[in-house]
This record gives sequence, structure tokens and C-alpha cells, in this order.
Amino acid sequence: MRPFPSVSALVLLALAPACRPSSESNPAQPAPASTSAPAPAPAAPAGRGIVEGTVRLVGTPPPPILYETTASAVGACGEKVADRSLSLGKQGALANVVVSLGDGASLPSEGVTPAPAVLDQKRCAYEPPALAARAGSTLEVRNSDPVMHNVRAVSGAQSVFNVAMPLEGMSLKKPLPAAPGTVQVKCDVHPWMHAVVRTFDHPFFTTTDEHGHFRLEVPEGTHTLVLWHERLPEVSKPFTVKAGQTVQVGQDWAVEALH
Repeated sequence: MRPFPSVSALVLLALAPACRPSSESNPAQPAPASTSAPAPAPAAPAGRGIVEGTVRLVGTPPPPILYETTASAVGACGEKVADRSLSLGKQGALANVVVSLGDGASLPSEGVTPAPAVLDQKRCAYEPPALAARAGSTLEVRNSDPVMHNVRAVSGAQSVFNVAMPLEGMSLKKPLPAAPGTVQVKCDVHPWMHAVVRTFDHPFFTTTDEHGHFRLEVPEGTHTLVLWHERLPEVSKPFTVKAGQTVQVGQDWAVEALH
């Protein structure tokens, strides 16, 4: 007669399946690849086409400018804050370029609603540093820092608003000027903080993302695409798009063009 296994052996046999490695407990084992295809971009509505492209800065960019913060802001924002007027991604992808139609005011715009204009204060910097909005619309300003900011907006020599935001989590809404133009936003408490809002008398505008990419639905026809960046010369590009069609219009700026 064979001897029965000991109690210790029985316990080890019972625990063995639970100790086998699995893809969940072993981070070195890759997860199964997804078989689902990425969702296609939505098609343009009837009578409209799509213009899209990528904007890049070509060449070796200048080193980032670092601003020293104040003693009261070090705990929340660090000792230095990088200038954000030039936001670059891989292969020179240029973010925060304002893209619009030069002839947008003369085009039919029924059903075209731009995204809300929101400017946040994070780690003593404005996010995003450049924003596009409809003239006369509302700008929402948030404070995500546990320090006081003072938001001062001007358009040329005209004061748009000037408000203090002393508390983290505060949010306020202010009207933008009715006439299209450029609104400069600064913080008097932290003078390195700066953002710009470009406003338009039509809804055909957008900004490039972190990959330098933009996508804009426009009425079919021949138009002029305008690309604007605070530190680069403005560029206008004509293009023609048919209903349901997507056309590519990109832009490469040379580093030498920076100012």
C-alpha cells in the first residue's frame, strides 16, 4: 500500500494553481493586442468638406526660456517655469497654432458651433498659451493653483477685464470684445505668465494639437487658410475643397523665421 501524502504536500498541491504566473501578475508579459480598428474621423456634413494638415518648425529650436518664480509660488509651481510661447512635439510638431479661414465671415455657418473658450492657470502658466474664440463670446478662466493669480486681459490699449483669483478651484466667465482681434492675457502677480486669445467674427477656426495637427470643417468651395503663431510670420494658403472631400494643407516654418 502506497503511503498517503503528508499534510504539507497536500497544502502545496492546493496552492500550486494559484501561484502560476499570469499576464495580469507579470508586467513583463505584453497584453493581447486589440483587434478593433481605430474609429474613423466623422465625415463632414452635407455641403461641407474638411481641410486638415500638420504644422512644423524645421531646424534646431532655441533652448527654452526659464523664468524664476517668486518665493510664494515655489511650493506650487517650482523654482522655475518654462516659457510656453513655443510648444514643440516630435519632429518639430508645432502646437497652439491658430488656424482659420480668411473668408470665414462671408460663408454660411448654420449649425457650426465652436468649442467653449477655456483658459486655465496650472503651475503658474496659462493652459493653453494660445486660444481661438468667437468674438463677443464668453471666456472662462480657471485657477487650478493653490496660489493667487490676477488675470488682466487687454486688446490693444483697451482693458477687457482685470480680476483677482485668490482661491484654488475658482472659475469665472468674462465676455470677449465684440470686434475680432487679439486679446493679451497676463498675470500681474506672476509677470512671466502670458497667453493670447485670437477672436473671429465667424466659427471657422481651430488650433493645432500637440502633434501639430489640425482639422477643420468648411463649406465647399475655394478658400484661404490662415495660420497664425505669436512668434512666427502669418501664412495664407489658398485651397479648394468639394463636399465630402478632405484636402491636406500643411505648413513648415524655418527656425530662422522665429521672432
